[in-house]
Amino acid sequence: MKTYLYGGPESLKDATADDKAAASESERDFALKHCVDIRIKINGQECYVYDTNVNHSRSWDENFMPLISRTPIACFDFEEKADIEIVIMGQMPDQVSVHPLSYGIAPAVDKAQKIISFSIKQPDTYTVILNDSPERAIHIFANVLETGIPDSEDKNVVYYGPGEWNVGTIAMQSGQTIYISGGAVLHGTIYADHVENVTVIGRGILDGSIYEGWKGQSDAARVPLQFDHCKNVVVKDILVLNSNAWVCQGYDTTDMQISGLKIISCRPNGDGITLQSCKRVEVKHCFVRSWDDSLVIKNYLGSSEQIHFSDIQLWTDFAQSMEIGYETNKGCMENSVIRDIHFKDICVLHNFHKPVISIHNADEALVEDVIYENIVVEDAQMGSGDGAVMPYLLDFVISGTLGWATTEKRGSIRNIQLENVNVMSGKFCGSRIAGFDEEHLVSQVTIAGLEILGETVTDPGTGKFEIDEMTTKDIMFR
Repeated sequence: MKTYLYGGPESLKDATADDKAAASESERDFALKHCVDIRIKINGQECYVYDTNVNHSRSWDENFMPLISRTPIACFDFEEKADIEIVIMGQMPDQVSVHPLSYGIAPAVDKAQKIISFSIKQPDTYTVILNDSPERAIHIFANVLETGIPDSEDKNVVYYGPGEWNVGTIAMQSGQTIYISGGAVLHGTIYADHVENVTVIGRGILDGSIYEGWKGQSDAARVPLQFDHCKNVVVKDILVLNSNAWVCQGYDTTDMQISGLKIISCRPNGDGITLQSCKRVEVKHCFVRSWDDSLVIKNYLGSSEQIHFSDIQLWTDFAQSMEIGYETNKGCMENSVIRDIHFKDICVLHNFHKPVISIHNADEALVEDVIYENIVVEDAQMGSGDGAVMPYLLDFVISGTLGWATTEKRGSIRNIQLENVNVMSGKFCGSRIAGFDEEHLVSQVTIAGLEILGETVTDPGTGKFEIDEMTTKDIMFR
């Protein structure tokens, strides 16, 4: 067995009880901190534990200042096997579970010693839930051993070693690589505009806690990973925390590879991975916990095509887990399309607010050829907070909502396939399929292998579907 642990910056302060209190960012220290109420050992070695911000609010705050809490996270690399030991310094939980549930991990709990222990063999993200509550969930990012570390002396490499770095905004140049090593915390953002062949990699952290929340002012948004009008982009393995708005953006970018990216966002409009008018994008092996849409596709300039998500874990505290729309032609382009979109092997640990799977076409665009395959929802809590306006599992709608629409005319949605969607626990939420009128339809939707709380859905009735017969066509269950 091989294990590689990364120390955290000694300059980070310990998180106190006051730091962990649920409060708006203006009422307490928002900085990334060192967690001291739990300890984690990996194969007998002490692992550094961070304390970062998360958001358990389920309702929109008009002042952009919701109550924000904290949770512990740890990162390490290993090979073959990792024995994990978690020591609880405070009150021992009565119930402990390890997710994703597909691994079938039954942790050993020693209440006398206040120790939770289990072993893993597969590199992945493991989330330890205490007392069946999202509060103080422990996110453990267990990576493969790192290879391909770039040469720090290479003139095209910007290399950040362990420690804290206040970098502001790094503007990338074509052919450049930014490497953030394990144990490094970069306070700032990375921006690429009209460049090509750029790479951001490493096992370190990109942190936005130094910025105030954007509060709805576009010029105040500090997107940690922003790639506009780029070609050939690689983002791999880094961890992004405390963004002041959305987190990873591709805008009019082609040939983009995102893998191993870990995201935890907590502030309003904290979308995880948002792809706007992008083509040929592959997103795989990622973890996204977000306080807005986790994975989202929109058209802001041209069309979106050939975007594939696979082997991803999602925890959606607010809004939707997999969203297409609402802005499907914000740039008012002719023949705007969103097509060849694939979500495969997605595990949704929690979805608290709005639909898990949604297509909201609020503009004049064609959305077609979308596949959802092997989707597991471990905990469905749609409708929580102000999500009661959209308490759906699936929501395919051509919207007339002027607040989201840019174009006066409407488009259509067609050829949508869902195969093997399983809701394991939570609420038995219904679904909605509705077009705009008799000319702007939702059509050719095939739903196969949908199971909700152990019940196989074979028709609209058993699945609690709301289907507008006047504006839909060829909705099939099998």
